[in-house]
Amino acid sequence: MMTKLYIIGKILTFPGAYIKGFWEQLTCRILGLPVEVPGYLRIDEACGHVEHAFAKKGFASYLMATGPGFMNFITGVPLFIAGFLNLRYMGITPYDSVPLFILYVLMLYVGVSLLCNVFPLTEDILNFWYIAYEEKNMNIVGRIIFAIPAIITRAGAFLEKYSITVILWIAWLVLMFII
Repeated sequence: MMTKLYIIGKILTFPGAYIKGFWEQLTCRILGLPVEVPGYLRIDEACGHVEHAFAKKGFASYLMATGPGFMNFITGVPLFIAGFLNLRYMGITPYDSVPLFILYVLMLYVGVSLLCNVFPLTEDILNFWYIAYEEKNMNIVGRIIFAIPAIITRAGAFLEKYSITVILWIAWLVLMFII
């Protein structure tokens, strides 16, 4: 059941899933991690991700877990804000200008799809957690600095695993356009 929900969520947000896979592959190349399966959009539990070797060091592991999602976040926020503000507060409708309306709807959709794909696979954040907190391969300062982001990322990975992020974004958008 989890895999079906996850795949449905990734298909609904395919632009964000595809771009997240690109960021993961780029991060792997920067860190020198071999990519085993580079397909971004597959119909399995790795949809929107690339299969790669795990990083062995603390910061590299953290970067692999959070870097691609951060890139999705910083590209998704401006698109979402531009689409949302123009549709909600500027009142752009299909009766005003069809091309502008379509543009803002696409910006909103791509922005939301990017923001629905900001969390890593559970295995990536668990790899960081294992290196930093169980093997203690990070110094105490690094473990303290990365504690809260690691907990948030771990919780987000769980939410994304069951496509709860997609459901939350849809619910939020419905509420914002109704109110």
